[in-house]
Amino acid sequence: MAGASRAERRRRLWEEALVLPPRRGLRESLVGELAGYLGLCEEEVAARCEGAATRLAASWRAAAPRTPAEVCAFYRGAEDYLYDLTWWHALARDESALAAVGALEEALGRRARRVLDFGSGIGSLGILLARHGLEVTLAEINPLLNAYAGWRLARRGLAARLLDVRRERLPEAAFDLVAAVDVLEHLPDPRAALRGLAAALGPGGTLFVHLPPGGDPLRPMHLREGAGELLEHLEEAGLWLERAEEGSLVLRRGPAPRYRLRGGLSVRRGGGGHVLLSERPLAALRVGPEAARLLGRLGGNGTAAEAAAASGLPLDRATALLEGFVRRRVVARSGGTLPSRWPSATVVVPSRNRPRRARACAASLLALDYPRDRLEIIFVDDASEPPLSRALAGLPVRVLRLERRAGQSAARNLGLRAARGEVVAFTDDDCEVLPGWLRALAAPLCTPGVELAGGRVLSPPPAGRLGAFEAARSPLDMGPEGGEVGPRGAVPYLPSCNLAGDRRALLRLGGFDEGMELGEDADLVWRAVRAGLGVRYEPSARVVHRHRTRLAALLARRADYGASEADLQRRHPEAARRMMVPAAGGLWLGALGALGRSRRGAALLAALSALLMGAEAGAKLLRARRAGALLPLPAVAGAVLRQHGAELYHLGANVSRYYGLPLGAAALLLRPLRLPALALLLPPPVVDHRRLRPGLSPALFTLLWWLELAAYQLGVWRGCLRHRTPRPLLPRLLPPPLLKAGLFANPRRPRPV
Repeated sequence: MAGASRAERRRRLWEEALVLPPRRGLRESLVGELAGYLGLCEEEVAARCEGAATRLAASWRAAAPRTPAEVCAFYRGAEDYLYDLTWWHALARDESALAAVGALEEALGRRARRVLDFGSGIGSLGILLARHGLEVTLAEINPLLNAYAGWRLARRGLAARLLDVRRERLPEAAFDLVAAVDVLEHLPDPRAALRGLAAALGPGGTLFVHLPPGGDPLRPMHLREGAGELLEHLEEAGLWLERAEEGSLVLRRGPAPRYRLRGGLSVRRGGGGHVLLSERPLAALRVGPEAARLLGRLGGNGTAAEAAAASGLPLDRATALLEGFVRRRVVARSGGTLPSRWPSATVVVPSRNRPRRARACAASLLALDYPRDRLEIIFVDDASEPPLSRALAGLPVRVLRLERRAGQSAARNLGLRAARGEVVAFTDDDCEVLPGWLRALAAPLCTPGVELAGGRVLSPPPAGRLGAFEAARSPLDMGPEGGEVGPRGAVPYLPSCNLAGDRRALLRLGGFDEGMELGEDADLVWRAVRAGLGVRYEPSARVVHRHRTRLAALLARRADYGASEADLQRRHPEAARRMMVPAAGGLWLGALGALGRSRRGAALLAALSALLMGAEAGAKLLRARRAGALLPLPAVAGAVLRQHGAELYHLGANVSRYYGLPLGAAALLLRPLRLPALALLLPPPVVDHRRLRPGLSPALFTLLWWLELAAYQLGVWRGCLRHRTPRPLLPRLLPPPLLKAGLFANPRRPRPV
């Protein structure tokens, strides 16, 4: 979200919570509210509000409190805070009070229920939180402020518990989130405050802290500037830093995540700087001294605090660097705290005429390790005969029935509309979920900015040759690496048999498109991305999908998948297919084609291809040495050969999937095309056999590979004809990545991280 739009949204939320009709302006409403409470005229209250900060600063300097008891006494009796906080919350001086809306956003994103506003003042944040359905406790040391906050809440018909921190202790492990907005800088002992606030959080809870910028002469009572002193005491309090931005700290209670540099990467010094080097594939990134120090001391599997201590970096800076490297897939992140509260969840399963599989699916759902009081299971019977309710009789699941067949999307949407859970998860009746499936899906949905999540689709132990092929080549398995999802990402979409989302977000999107026979899951995900929602792939959320075990059924399904491409690309032009045409590989293919007609021409093309690769190897070697990575020539040459081999593999796989049948037919008729066609169509299945190790002979695997892609290709043509568009057959051609992936960053223009 852009900075301006985010500020506007925060102001709107703040005003909606605090302005009391018939008044419309924030300042007018807050001043009028305080005037009504005190029985004074609004002009007098406005004047007192405007001068309150100056009076408070003078009072502090006159009292000169030094001990914790003296500081507490000052705040307990400071009546001018009624006026000062009213003026601040009215945004009369600036809009810094809108930082409190960040606490609301964090609470909603975490799916928190029980929230403590520590140092609640006149209760504005408490009102905002209660307006959004949260169970609120206000903790304040000044009884006058507490009384006014309670009056304001009651006037709006909102409930909150009022706690006088001078007389009452904070309850232990009682809250999902604690907000301390512009409070901790006032306290003489931040170490004790952090310990107390951490103890008030349940496991996995969140402490949201906002600290104002220092240097304000009207705030001599601010005892410290910046977050440094607070961050020093996190580990002792059982907290870890998740994020620091715009003066706010997001701290979590529980075990911190651990980071490690991915295999094959190393940090090297040379050429006046530092280089993050990968030898397979050959690539390097110039990094700044801070990042180099951090990565060099990261160790095998350390926390951000351990890496910060070893590198001498501030914790907030180390955390930001590590998370940036996680997004770039340079550093792997594992572990971390689970949510403090598991949201209520509904699992929706569409089913038609598969009673045995539906019951097996239901049994696996009933074995989930999710809290039973927060789990609802709905099977939607898509006009099965006999009705599905007979097969599921005696099981604690809801069964909804469509009397006429409407399709899986309509069945899922019916379940979505009937769901009671905050989170709705989808799987299919030919799947069985693993016990930790729903927890793994729900955890990212308890992270701010993530509205959809999906998991990994595994194959059962292979039964027969076709089962072994499906296990190796399933298009539903998105692999072992998690991350963000989008049409241009490493994970482009999520299959609907392992997908979950925030119920309200799914309803706003309109659910699945019931007019699509296939591809409705990709369409839903891409609509979510287009709408600005966060979508994440979490491979630890695993289901086992029973694949088709008959060749005809498998090929028909692949053809159906292919047929969905035209509709998807028509709806989502941003997902248009891209195809790279490598220069050196293209020349080599041309040399193969020219062999039958002109050996000299073939030799010339082959020489040009070799010259291009040699020049590239020399340039990489030179740039590597300038960057300080002293690699031997054979290593660089081998990396260049592997890169060009990978380019030809991807070109061959692309051609096989979309143009293999006409290319094969043309090669049978035109002799010069035979060798280039063979060089394109044969290596991809051979490489996949070696890479995937399917337990099949190379010949059988290659045959099934070609049959699968031929079926997919026929489906693509069918979809193009049906939707009257050639989009899937007209990819965006990309130039060879001579200056992109796999090359060293220019040492003369370093890219510090």
